[in-house]
Amino acid sequence: MATKAERDARLNALKTAVTEWADKRTKYLNAQVTFSQRILRGRTGSEKLTSTAITLGKDLTVDSINTFLTG
Repeated sequence: MATKAERDARLNALKTAVTEWADKRTKYLNAQVTFSQRILRGRTGSEKLTSTAITLGKDLTVDSINTFLTG
């Protein structure tokens, strides 16, 4: 049977390995998010379309409320 020192050494090695893996995976996933956002901006212009749609929707809502309130 393994000694406590051997068990502790294996646990420390596991902890180090998990921490390194998590750091690498987080870095990779953040890079994927950035890449995907660049693709969306470049291909569809979705960021600009969304902004325009929100602005137009807001203006329409304000105009409709003003028309309703003023008669």
